[in-house]
Amino acid sequence: MRDAKRVLPFVLLHFVLGLAICIGWFFLRPAPSGLIDPFVMPWRLREGILLFVSWMPALHISGMLVGYALSFGKNDDAVSRWSPTLLGFLKGATVLSLVCLALYVGMAEVVAPSFRARQALADVRSQDYAEYFDLAAVKLASDQVAEAEAHALTAVRIWPKSREALALLDRIRYRGAELSAPVGKKGADVPVPPDVLADDRGLTVLGALEKARDAERRLDFFNAHYYATLAARLATARDPNRENALRLAASAWNRIAAGSADLREKGDAELFAIKKKGYAAVQNGDYLTAYYLFLNLSEKQRKPADGKIDPDVERFLDVARRGLLESFFFIDETANAQLAESARDVLFVCPRPDGTADVVFARGIGYTRRSGGEMAYLRSLEVARFSANHELVFRMVAPFAKMFPYIASEGPAGGKPQLLLRAVGRQDSGTEIVPTVIEGVAPARDQRVLVLEMPYADFGLVVAANGGMRAMSLSQLFGFAEKADRYGYQGAAALRELLARLVDPFLILIVSVFALALGWKYRLAAGKRFQAWWVLALPIFPLVSRYAVETVRYLSRLTVSFFVALKPAQAAGLTLGFVALWFVLISVYFVAQRSE
Repeated sequence: MRDAKRVLPFVLLHFVLGLAICIGWFFLRPAPSGLIDPFVMPWRLREGILLFVSWMPALHISGMLVGYALSFGKNDDAVSRWSPTLLGFLKGATVLSLVCLALYVGMAEVVAPSFRARQALADVRSQDYAEYFDLAAVKLASDQVAEAEAHALTAVRIWPKSREALALLDRIRYRGAELSAPVGKKGADVPVPPDVLADDRGLTVLGALEKARDAERRLDFFNAHYYATLAARLATARDPNRENALRLAASAWNRIAAGSADLREKGDAELFAIKKKGYAAVQNGDYLTAYYLFLNLSEKQRKPADGKIDPDVERFLDVARRGLLESFFFIDETANAQLAESARDVLFVCPRPDGTADVVFARGIGYTRRSGGEMAYLRSLEVARFSANHELVFRMVAPFAKMFPYIASEGPAGGKPQLLLRAVGRQDSGTEIVPTVIEGVAPARDQRVLVLEMPYADFGLVVAANGGMRAMSLSQLFGFAEKADRYGYQGAAALRELLARLVDPFLILIVSVFALALGWKYRLAAGKRFQAWWVLALPIFPLVSRYAVETVRYLSRLTVSFFVALKPAQAAGLTLGFVALWFVLISVYFVAQRSE
């Protein structure tokens, strides 16, 4: 261990100089031409660190080779084969290597994947900036001022200090003033709709019935009918509370109907009629119609001339919005969805229990969290379903889809990916975006809500796999190797990558022990002075070490591929046994050394 402490400074010196050279290398080189200024400096730093991570094994081995060659030279004792001295050297070198390997694995499996993802994101955001800037210029040329401003504002969000984008935005607004079309004012005074209330599905029969009775006592017959009907739906056929709920619902509805005759003012009568129509739509499950009816009433009563406020309107607007969002999403949710995308061009196969299979493609996927739950927006979604005989059943495309987990009692614990394919305007009832069926006949339900027959957690795995097996983390490979074939990927390729990554630290350890043997063989003789010109030879050792590591990795991947092709089920055991054998042989080779 004393020799390992002497060698540690040499390894650290290699790491420090290697990091400085790697980062400096990318500061001397030009950045990619398409990268915009805000991303250039972070790109250089991350790229330099990624290069350093790839060189860490070679630097570690080179440091050990140089350090032990000098340290062994200070040993004046005669050393025979299989001596405790050599075993002590091997033990110290192994501990030092394990510490370096722990640092390397942490950098390679935690830091490097995060940095690579950020590098890819910087490229994507730079492309998005150029795309939005060009679109804004094109729209301005055709005097489509509103759309031009929206695209220019998106470009400014990506690069807030861009002189070109800010100048373009000024030209767009100036042109808008010339055309007497106010820019950026539309919807500015529209109030933000209130949050959706807690889901009433958590109520019990008795709870809903109690709410209905409380509403009846307050002469709030709309809510009394709503909760009484809900209690009747929750109750079983033999539940005595069901009859009570039905009687209460009928009584409330009769009071609603009778109440319309007592309305004397025309405005009250119109309000009552619209409210009754909206409530009927809620009862029939037509939440889209109900939402716009109650939204219209809500906007009218925000500044009522007579000061009257009907609390039923806001209550059932919330109910309608909650039901609406189970089958639709609002178009404005996707306004800046492309800026949040973390994956592009994702393609996978999703088998279904009936033997058919869905082929899913999304041009972009961006995750977000709202109301405490995870959801995602998929841009330019295309779904093609094939029969068990590989015949096309239908093919449809949707500009956007909203995805979140669908939890069912018989499904996986984390739910399945549920895709909402229809979007509507938050304020405008005449705006609706629906999927387009290009070929075949798609079921009506699948054109509204498409549930992918896969665990929700697996969706993240197939998204990661689209970046290549080498871009996946070890934890993702562990979860994906057995499922890859199911989703249209090669399970053998995932298994090969997993095994290659698992044995990589052992390979570096083997090369480190071999470097230890070389350090002993070419150790500096005792009493021999260090020559300054030897420093000129130091850069050669990392290069030779890098070549040795990459050669061993290449041979290892060939061996892993052979084992996977020969015995897939036993490939892991065969690979680890093969590597362990080589470690033993190299260790034996070192302890078999002796003094000259």
